[in-house]
Amino acid sequence: MSASRCHSPPPGSPRDRVLMVRGRLDLAGVPKLRERLLHVSHSPGSRLTLDLSGVTSCDALGLGLIVAAARCARYSGGDLCLVAPCPAVAQALKASGLSRMLPVFPGFDGQSGAGTGDGPLPGKSPLRPLSAHPLNRP
Repeated sequence: MSASRCHSPPPGSPRDRVLMVRGRLDLAGVPKLRERLLHVSHSPGSRLTLDLSGVTSCDALGLGLIVAAARCARYSGGDLCLVAPCPAVAQALKASGLSRMLPVFPGFDGQSGAGTGDGPLPGKSPLRPLSAHPLNRP
């Protein structure tokens, strides 16, 4: 598992950060992602987006790390959302109930896997949730 560089989203959301994640979120991959998450600043009102398009699988340890990252972000007044999970990861999020507790989006423009390159996020259209939950309400 490797997590590539963080980059800033389009103008107008300077406090948002995107962390691209690749590989497996399991016993071998979780410590590496945890280390990356420790270096991401959480300022009030900021949103951390985990781009999961490169994640091939996620076990209970990976889900636990996602929960911890969400708690950390919310404790500091920010939020965490997940983007572009593969079907296996989306199923793990659904089975665990996390997809009801966290914003999960199919892609940056509402299409699975779209906007997952190394550059800035595309600003074509807003994020659209996979499922409705209280955190998605304005």
